[in-house]
Amino acid sequence: MEDLRCKAYLVAGDHVTEALATMSYASVVSPDTIHLALSIAALNDLKVKCGDVMNAYITAPVQEKIWTVLGPEFGKDEDKKAIIVRSLYGLKSSGAVFRAHLAVCMKELGYEPCLADSDLWLKAEVGSDDEFKYYSYILCYLDDILVVHHDAVSILNHIDKFMTLKPPKIENDPDIYLGANLKKMTQTNGV
Repeated sequence: MEDLRCKAYLVAGDHVTEALATMSYASVVSPDTIHLALSIAALNDLKVKCGDVMNAYITAPVQEKIWTVLGPEFGKDEDKKAIIVRSLYGLKSSGAVFRAHLAVCMKELGYEPCLADSDLWLKAEVGSDDEFKYYSYILCYLDDILVVHHDAVSILNHIDKFMTLKPPKIENDPDIYLGANLKKMTQTNGV
């Protein structure tokens, strides 16, 4: 079980900060987009893998000017002022800042956001047989990532280098995504 005691120190009191409304919104991939991506994967025999970003918000740099007075848990540094340099849970802008940080990762991997759903990232690919052309997809629902690719594990490994994914890094087919059960099935006629 994960030890959450340290995370309590990394939560901001959002009631004492102000943020622009545009900084406090983070979109998520739509359920329809998820269904379409899973259908495309099934029809084209593409791999589907999931990842979950560890400590998502604190991987992103903060965009607000925020400081705090350190408490007794900081020992000899108690009562000193500290400037916050990473986005914290509890800040109004944390979701939007993390999403922008994730977008940098997606663009470094060569993915572009879909015009219809900006949390669906796509990239033109050529399959392992060098003739099968398709689009690979990365779907982002806050810190939950779903990859549709002929080598989805390698994509998750690239993302893991940019922002750490929670262990275990899934090598098997996912059985759940956002609370929905997933199961790859083969019909009796072989399809």
